Amino acid sequence: MKLDALLTAIQAESAGLAAALKTGRIPIDFPAALGLRRAARLPLVTALYQSLQTPLLLLTDRMDHSLTLLDELGLWLPDAPRLLFPEPNPLFYEIAPWGLATRRDRLAVLTALASYHIPGAVTPDQPPVIVAPVRALMTRTLPRREFLKSTRLLKLGQVVQPEELARLWMQLGYERENTVVMPGQFARRGGLLDIWPPAEAQPIRVEFFGDEIENLRRFDPGTQRTVAVLEKLQVTPAREFMLQDEAQVQRVDGPR
Repeated sequence: MKLDALLTAIQAESAGLAAALKTGRIPIDFPAALGLRRAARLPLVTALYQSLQTPLLLLTDRMDHSLTLLDELGLWLPDAPRLLFPEPNPLFYEIAPWGLATRRDRLAVLTALASYHIPGAVTPDQPPVIVAPVRALMTRTLPRREFLKSTRLLKLGQVVQPEELARLWMQLGYERENTVVMPGQFARRGGLLDIWPPAEAQPIRVEFFGDEIENLRRFDPGTQRTVAVLEKLQVTPAREFMLQDEAQVQRVDGPR
């Protein structure tokens, strides 16, 4: 049996579950009552995804299981965005930095979900399927309200002072460098501001004419050549914490 025919049959059988998920009226013991074998879980997730057309969260017990399911989802949902919400490497009582990939993957998930709540933001063409271990959800992050309030949407023709943007980006956790080479950094050279939001595959160059945004261009950090011309840019926090006051920003930024 082809996968399409199998998924159509599963979708028909799971119509009641999809309807219950839409209304939110699901008995507490309903997930346990399903008693699904492991081999049946991804086909059911795929059928529900096709019925609901909304972001889905697939929760696992361990990080290695999340990576396995993320890989297996490529067979069932090859065209859907598949995102990993990883757990940090250090334990909760350890004072140690998180890996760059961990920070970037977590912020990519938060950005994708935030785009559904921000007026004028560009939402994904297809809703994402998010895979996460339990410990990733137990790790504290920015409250949703704080994340949405901190997200800024830049557009062509918008009037804003470059100094104001640089100060804001410092508060959002971006590091000021001479040249942008990795996510979470920004740089300023005259009327140019380069920034690399963690959810973006490549950095963005903001060109000003006075205080007006004249161009928005995605560029290759290696060659500095333009890859794409944009009309708007969504700048989200670069960390899962915020610098709250001017003194904190000054200590991080240093004298300029």
